Amino acid sequence: MNFLEPVLARCTDRTVLAKENPVLPSPQSILSNDFLSEQNLIGVSFDYFIDWTSNQLNKDFWLKCPFESTITGDLSHLSDDDITHGLRGHQKFMELVAFSSANACSASAIVFDDCHCWNDEETSSIIIARWPKDPQKKKGLEISRLRLSQVKELIKFRSGGPFPIGKKGLQYGTSCLECHLSKTDALWPGDVDLLLCGKSSMKPIAIIELKKHTESSKKNFRQQKLSNYYPGEDGPKYDRLALLSQQISPGRKIKIFTLYYSTLRSELSVRLEEIVGTFGSLIGQQQTSFNITVRDPVSGYRKVIEEIAKHSN
Repeated sequence: MNFLEPVLARCTDRTVLAKENPVLPSPQSILSNDFLSEQNLIGVSFDYFIDWTSNQLNKDFWLKCPFESTITGDLSHLSDDDITHGLRGHQKFMELVAFSSANACSASAIVFDDCHCWNDEETSSIIIARWPKDPQKKKGLEISRLRLSQVKELIKFRSGGPFPIGKKGLQYGTSCLECHLSKTDALWPGDVDLLLCGKSSMKPIAIIELKKHTESSKKNFRQQKLSNYYPGEDGPKYDRLALLSQQISPGRKIKIFTLYYSTLRSELSVRLEEIVGTFGSLIGQQQTSFNITVRDPVSGYRKVIEEIAKHSN
């Protein structure tokens, strides 16, 4: 199967990508597992549910796996064996499976054709491939084929009810499916940008939230801090991360960091802020700034990860 990388783009015109710094690579492109492995770390990212009636984390983590239907063919033509074989070659899903295995969780690949029009929710098809099918042996994929209307009901059930954000929905999203659902009362679950883990143990050590600063931001780059957004427009996002940090590893709270970066050509640095506190009462600590040079951006990010690792042990 030819899986596609989810791309943040404008919901009304998917050819318009989210802005990036024109002279520096994005943090996402630098913080790959090839890079992190130098420091005996590995990173996973996924979408996750919080049941807001109980503030409980659902430990079945989702990974969006859109695919190219012009090459692979329609979902209805794919057998369970085709899906299983394809996902075995999906590196990010296999990393999520390894993480889930080490942390008593499960991992679900959400397979869909994102070229599809999602308006007809009764004929729109989505595959959920959940690992493990056999929890005792930690093996196999349980494959379900659902209509979009059924997926919406599942989302609302796991979220503790319907959660509309308004008829306009998201301005930018990582898929047409996510954009479509943002106009309904069944929002796609939020994500963790990067969960750092020990390379051999796969145990989590830190959560990194990537916060983009643009020319339309109300504050300049050096004024970026948690209190600009929390509590407020990003309150639910950070409270979700707080619950993830408190519940992902029983008996141990995982540290949270925000890494601020800018799309402005003139801003050649990133800022790291540790977030402390608990659900509903988070605060930002003193920030550290790191220079990111055009010639060698990797060195700057290496110092960022060293700083996070130092404070997370």
